[in-house]
Amino acid sequence: MVCLLKDIKVDEHGCVVPLSPSLQVVTMKSPITAAIAASCLMAVASAFPTNLLKRQDSCPADALSCSASSGDSCCTPKNGLLVHVQQWSPGYGPSDAFTMHGLWPDTCSGGIPGSGDSGCDSSRNYDDVGSIIKGKDSSLYNTMNTYWPSNKGDNSEFWTHEWNKHGTCVTTLDPECYGDSYQKNDDVIDYFQQAIDLRSKYDLHAILSKASITPGKSYSVSDIEDAIQQSTGATPKVTCSGGDLEEIWLYFHVKGKDGYVPTDSVDKSTCSGSVNYPEKN
Repeated sequence: MVCLLKDIKVDEHGCVVPLSPSLQVVTMKSPITAAIAASCLMAVASAFPTNLLKRQDSCPADALSCSASSGDSCCTPKNGLLVHVQQWSPGYGPSDAFTMHGLWPDTCSGGIPGSGDSGCDSSRNYDDVGSIIKGKDSSLYNTMNTYWPSNKGDNSEFWTHEWNKHGTCVTTLDPECYGDSYQKNDDVIDYFQQAIDLRSKYDLHAILSKASITPGKSYSVSDIEDAIQQSTGATPKVTCSGGDLEEIWLYFHVKGKDGYVPTDSVDKSTCSGSVNYPEKN
């Protein structure tokens, strides 16, 4: 039996279906020829672009990363423990705001995926992510210059490092997961937009201020942890440098593609004793 491309189509659900009535009859009446026809359909289906076949229509409604309901890597991130890191860097960013360090997808056991600075997909490594963002979403670009500045040099170089090493490891942002809607660099924009949205939702300066923890004073690390736990429902990791507050790490599992659910830190805070929360300016 010969099966031709004209004998099948891909329907609106991404499924391969036969068009030829004779093919349909054969598959129903003869177990042997049915098996041949099924193999034929699978072989022809492989000729179609992967993004037509790897879709999210079948994702569990309650898909949650790092759980039995996680679904495939387009349903929820395979590297399903996301670490959202904000930093307190005097001289950088607004005086009343933590700025971004990164959004890091870790394995469910807390490991670092990928191959060093090249991340998980070297084919999507770029040299100047800043230009990509500016050309595709100028509003996001301006926001990132305010809330995601480098404290060591060029902003675009910083963002490029974060995308190449970490962004490429967010499996739900693989281009094939977008299906036909994907446009070049949508994955880059979505990664940084998700990170910025998290920074806005979990405004650590505001959260700490609500607990009467303000810059210019010193506090115990447990006071800082408790204030954030009461606001987010999860315990963070707090890091220090020379006794000064440096970074706060928030941990998440992900429901669906981008529903971030706070979870407790898998690491202990590195600060000891009294933590100085310095004023920025």
